[in-house]
Amino acid sequence: RANALDVSYEKYFGTKAYWGIAGFYKDLSSYIIKQNVVTDFTGIITPTTFNPGGNVIGVLNKPINGSGGHISGVELSLSLPFNMLTKSLDGFGTQLSYSNTASSVRPPVAGLTTDSVSTPSISLPGLSKQVAGLTLYFEKWGFGARVATRYRSDFVGEVTDFAGDRRLTYIKSEAITDLQLSYEIQSGPAKGLSLLVQANNLTDTPYIRYRDPALRNEVSNEVERKKFGKTYLFGLNYKL
Repeated sequence: RANALDVSYEKYFGTKAYWGIAGFYKDLSSYIIKQNVVTDFTGIITPTTFNPGGNVIGVLNKPINGSGGHISGVELSLSLPFNMLTKSLDGFGTQLSYSNTASSVRPPVAGLTTDSVSTPSISLPGLSKQVAGLTLYFEKWGFGARVATRYRSDFVGEVTDFAGDRRLTYIKSEAITDLQLSYEIQSGPAKGLSLLVQANNLTDTPYIRYRDPALRNEVSNEVERKKFGKTYLFGLNYKL
């Protein structure tokens, strides 16, 4: 639950160009977070052959409603075909976006599983302070080419650990670059046929979790490092 205030302004030029700015503030009355809760498991599983004689009191990692917090920030966006600057760049263009967000929540002091994430006040899990995107494109004569880079700064994340519990952890910033090439046949018997090639994560950016923000660039501070490699996609489409 949240009480929110949003203000935005957009200005359009021609058919494709625009710029916009938006500001927002959200007062969080509650949010969802996972917590270890001491639970009586009596009656959940009833043995039919023997009495296990064990302790029926255990710990359950379950979602709860956290209380209190806020999110505020500003967003900027721009879409600009370069033919508005000079006719010689017809077909070329760019799209840019940027957001700067501040957030704060106070999770329960007890029952949290963390990788040295300091409490009682943290940023909202999963939310980066800075997020930016840049796309350069060319679209003309049936050809299409796009290079897009998206960036997000470090953030507090929530992951599943080996025990199946949800764990708060620091996740390092990343910048991922994708490429898309396409061509649509404009005339002849194959008119309407288009070919598409995509290459995702061109720089093979790693996913990194770490413990101490003061040592974020030290390999010894890493909890986990994963590389997912590049992904290539090929597509064929026909429209009547």
